[in-house]
Amino acid sequence: MDNQALIEKIRELAPWHHDIELNDEVHTGKVFSPTGTLPKQDNDGVTLISPRVQFTNLVKGCYPDSMLEGKSFLDCACNGGAYCFLAREFGANQVVGFDVREHWIKQAKFAQEHRKTAPVDNIRFDVMDLYDTPKQNLPKFDFTYFSGIFYHLPDPITGLKIAADLTKDVIFVSTAGVNVPENPTGMSMSRESTTRVMSGVYEMSWFPNGPECIQALLNWLGFKEVKLVRLVENPNNRIRMSIVAAREEGRLEHAPGELMPEVKITTNRKKS
Repeated sequence: MDNQALIEKIRELAPWHHDIELNDEVHTGKVFSPTGTLPKQDNDGVTLISPRVQFTNLVKGCYPDSMLEGKSFLDCACNGGAYCFLAREFGANQVVGFDVREHWIKQAKFAQEHRKTAPVDNIRFDVMDLYDTPKQNLPKFDFTYFSGIFYHLPDPITGLKIAADLTKDVIFVSTAGVNVPENPTGMSMSRESTTRVMSGVYEMSWFPNGPECIQALLNWLGFKEVKLVRLVENPNNRIRMSIVAAREEGRLEHAPGELMPEVKITTNRKKS
């Protein structure tokens, strides 16, 4: 397929969330923007992002000596597959990405077929619900990416546990949330569209009330060291948080972010 045909197919598969390099001249995001990025209002309600720099810094911090060489990588809710392609480029020898929406997996498989700038073998993409993963007999992975999915789930604790149970070493969690300082380890119920491609498919969802909520869950799931990589405050009391966690203490010495102090879980329940 020549470049013009690639561009036409990329437009046909829009909207895209990930800017993915297919060859030296064609990137899925740069078909729509010179930077490979766009706000959602200019991209059919989908934020277009270029993930290479952020992901490279994360992997370098977690694995400074070898990147992902010889390691396995799992991406839960992989969208168009950008992180899977980068993981393989960085040396991962087993990569699995899945998403509940066929729209994104069509993009990922198209990119896999036509990406020429890095290896695309040993990458598997599936249309799959997170809650069905325990039935797939997947092996445990060195690095699990759990981004943009927690706050779309009707039972996010079970969802995060499924991902954690598949993780041997490091897990990265990125999620939207709400700022509730009086109950930061709690969660707030929400409702969302089931048809928008960037929404979940269940209608009911839960927002963590702060990074402390995710930290407490990760500690409970056996991750002894937790770093807050990024916390952004958005309008209407919304926040976005990125957290990396490891099963062993001291494992994240070079990883980006700040170590989170021990969480003190409180309750608002009044004694009767």
